[in-house]
Amino acid sequence: MKEKVKTQKAKVGEAPGAMAPVRLLQLAVVLLTFSFFLFPFSLASSAHEPITTKVRFNKELVRILQRNCLSCHHPGGIAFSLATYDDARPWAKAIKEEVLEKRMPPWRAVKGYGDFSNAPTLTQRDIDLIVNWVEGGAPKGEDKDVPAGPLFSNDWQLGKPDLTLKAESGAAIAADANEYRTFILPTNLKEDRWLTAIDVLPGNASVVHCATVYLLTRESGQQPGGTMIQVRNKVRVSLPGGASMIGDVETVLATWIPGQKTTAFEPGFAQLIPAGAVFGFAVKLHYRGSGEPAKDLSAVGLYFAKTPPRKRVSVVAINDIDGMITASTQPQRIVLSSTAQTDTEAIAIRPSAHPFITSLQATAYRPDGSQEVLIWVRGHQSDWQPTYYFKRAALLPKGTRVEVIAYLENSGENSSDLPKPVRWPEIGNQPLCTVLTSSIVVAAAPR
Repeated sequence: MKEKVKTQKAKVGEAPGAMAPVRLLQLAVVLLTFSFFLFPFSLASSAHEPITTKVRFNKELVRILQRNCLSCHHPGGIAFSLATYDDARPWAKAIKEEVLEKRMPPWRAVKGYGDFSNAPTLTQRDIDLIVNWVEGGAPKGEDKDVPAGPLFSNDWQLGKPDLTLKAESGAAIAADANEYRTFILPTNLKEDRWLTAIDVLPGNASVVHCATVYLLTRESGQQPGGTMIQVRNKVRVSLPGGASMIGDVETVLATWIPGQKTTAFEPGFAQLIPAGAVFGFAVKLHYRGSGEPAKDLSAVGLYFAKTPPRKRVSVVAINDIDGMITASTQPQRIVLSSTAQTDTEAIAIRPSAHPFITSLQATAYRPDGSQEVLIWVRGHQSDWQPTYYFKRAALLPKGTRVEVIAYLENSGENSSDLPKPVRWPEIGNQPLCTVLTSSIVVAAAPR
């Protein structure tokens, strides 16, 4: 009897060994099924790097972005939003690369050649904080640390303009648009005025990429609407009913790009705008589709001096190109110059970012033999044309020659068209470079 029991125990004792593979297989199936449901969560958690920095988005990073980036990168803007942690976190490594490579914020002037007051460059401390945040795991931080109030404004940067100009009707923008539209904006001024600043307020910031504001003389008629055609040294606007307006290329008053700091002239400086009976404005807007149909009704804001200025601002266009841009893989060098007829000073400079231009340098050669590089720009973009305002005006005594050297590439690499010889007037006839100068007002024109 005892032996039978032992035998049975032995059989019972043998059972675990005999059944182990089956039970292990069952356990594996259970664990595999369980891990299948856990996998997405474990993957998501492993995607975040360990937090090794004290820099937080809601405390330091959002303030850097607010000062330098959110004017473009905000909800409803021309670029993707970086206004919140959830917006910015997926772009963390790209942000680091862009700032280290000096691609953002966009600024084409080479450091050391001209000192400009409106440069949107990041400080080294800003760059260090961004790199530290990204490499330290890009943590969010506390919600209470986010700055109070709106992070960005869609209003006029300089406050309400003295005169706001709008087209009579807005523009319908296709989802895939990439086009220019010109709108005629009569001023209806009854007297001459002194202009201190111009701003552009997009009606729909998601589609307005850039703008140029022109001052036009009336050739015949004055009606809203119309299209603009540039001919040699002139800007001609064809209006409904056969009328037209015409102005010199020197009458490009301002350019606007998203995120650009609106700059007013220094106190005591202003530009004369004659009465609206014979002059009007044109604004040329570049639209880029946002992926869905949109409408826009942008506005131009004018700011006037309260008293006649001490110095009058003028625009000098360096533009005497009537040659052929050859089709070649080799850069083509163009040299133009303009000589100051009176004692003046340069307060700003605007290189023309024509599609073929890859590099441009402007140098002032003074009668006393001294010389000064006013600006050197590289990596030019035709749809990104800021005006560069000097921190200190560059003196241009009478007889000073401002020489502009530009390199143009007509190889097809920087154009959607096949390379072919092109005459300069056929491609917009933009001034190669314009210089905003100021001179003492001898007899001030009336307000």
